[in-house]
Amino acid sequence: MNTLFLPLLSGHLIADFWLQPSSWIESRKEKGWKSKYLFFHAAIASVVPILFTLRIGLWWFIPIIFVSHYFIDLIKSKTEDNLFAFLIDQIVHIAILWVLAEYCTNLVLPELLGNFWIYTAGFVLATSPSGIMIDKFLNPITCKESRPLRADASAWIGIMERILILIFLLTGQVQGIGFLVAAKSVFRFSEIQKEGNPKAEYFLLGTLVSFLVAIVIGMGVKCLVKG
Repeated sequence: MNTLFLPLLSGHLIADFWLQPSSWIESRKEKGWKSKYLFFHAAIASVVPILFTLRIGLWWFIPIIFVSHYFIDLIKSKTEDNLFAFLIDQIVHIAILWVLAEYCTNLVLPELLGNFWIYTAGFVLATSPSGIMIDKFLNPITCKESRPLRADASAWIGIMERILILIFLLTGQVQGIGFLVAAKSVFRFSEIQKEGNPKAEYFLLGTLVSFLVAIVIGMGVKCLVKG
């Protein structure tokens, strides 16, 4: 895994999630190919991954990524916004980067630098990408009344807990996960103890899914680094 795919993947995750405001996504859905933000996002998503490789000679990757990203996002804007569409969209984006890294260049990264990009990709994946995926998973199986009003605050709480779990796993402090579960349960105890409270059900399900995603990411990072 010490190929250029690692910085390309990290750059893609940052460009597609951290550097794409929700207003750009809404504009893309409303205006389609006429949205200037679709063009801006495709440009960012094609340049940032190449910058992360620190290889100027890979400039010719940019038009390939730009065109593919533009049309993939354009097609996605016309489909239903659900977990399946989200996963297919990301799989296709990432598959294109993998093909470019594996078959269009022989450049490799030193092992130490490769490990750095594995950790980077893991921590970025644990933030908003995982949060969006979890939200799309919960939407079809939870009613609107069960969702917390302060969605932004809940999203940040989820990001921080996944980062902490990742840190605990990578440093071998697995017992810290139990402490995190206990601490979060104490703060939500008043909601959980109410029988039939839909918000408590949303909290419990969301927490379990968030913890599971973080653990899977952590185990994946450890396996890649050891491999």
